[in-house]
Amino acid sequence: MASTSAKSFHIRSTSFPSKSHPNLARVQECLHLVKAWEACPSRKAQLVTRLGHLKDLYASVNAFLQLPLTQQALCGKESLVMELMEDFLCLMDACGLVKDSLQQTREQHQSLRSMLRRGDSGLEAGICAYQCSRKRMKKEMGKCLRLVSSVEKHASSSGDNLDVVDQVFKDVRAATVSTFSLLSLFISGRKATRSIFSRLLSSKIHDAEGDEDCVGEIERADLAIFRMQGLSSKTARKEDAQEAQREMQALDLKLGETEVELEDLLRCMIQAKVSLLNIVTGC
Repeated sequence: MASTSAKSFHIRSTSFPSKSHPNLARVQECLHLVKAWEACPSRKAQLVTRLGHLKDLYASVNAFLQLPLTQQALCGKESLVMELMEDFLCLMDACGLVKDSLQQTREQHQSLRSMLRRGDSGLEAGICAYQCSRKRMKKEMGKCLRLVSSVEKHASSSGDNLDVVDQVFKDVRAATVSTFSLLSLFISGRKATRSIFSRLLSSKIHDAEGDEDCVGEIERADLAIFRMQGLSSKTARKEDAQEAQREMQALDLKLGETEVELEDLLRCMIQAKVSLLNIVTGC
């Protein structure tokens, strides 16, 4: 009798939402937008747009997880759910590291811009502090890359013959991994090496149309700041000071937009993880 009951439960657990279900269709639509961003050769496709697509993806995933059929199906996939919860936690940690680094960069820029406006004699010390801060950020972004690399191994280890639910979460993890890898490289001011993420980055600061490479933006701000190193705010060339102000101001506007999107994305990721936890406790 017990085996019959277990067997019938297993059969119910494989009743996934059909591919035409609106919630699943929305998830796949959001995945398509993320992949379309990756394929876009123009640097006009801003990172903030990519984060907006990823935020919408997690919101749609959370709605997908609310479906009774999805919850019933995942009750028969305890190992997948536990792996997803672990991966989501790593990705949330990566999101937090990126968000904190962006905030620190903006704070450092604000301090330097204030020194330049006031003609502060402590400019040299401020630049040294910024340099130390940038080194710490690069270490933090190395940690971020290690976190997403551990998630990437889970996503890439999945086979080719996956059911609908498995494939959805494989694609969601892959999209998140590539996004945070790109952000880590952006903050570090480095080019991508030959890896699965290298297709996301242009090898040039300017392409044929004059679009800006996102990694080049933070590099240019760093160069403009470090060009004034060894000079006081009074002896720094007016042109150099103006350029540094201009680069920092332009970059900080984009960093502020990115930070807002990251906060929204983190909330959506937390909601999805809570939904997975509720499924585990409800099984």
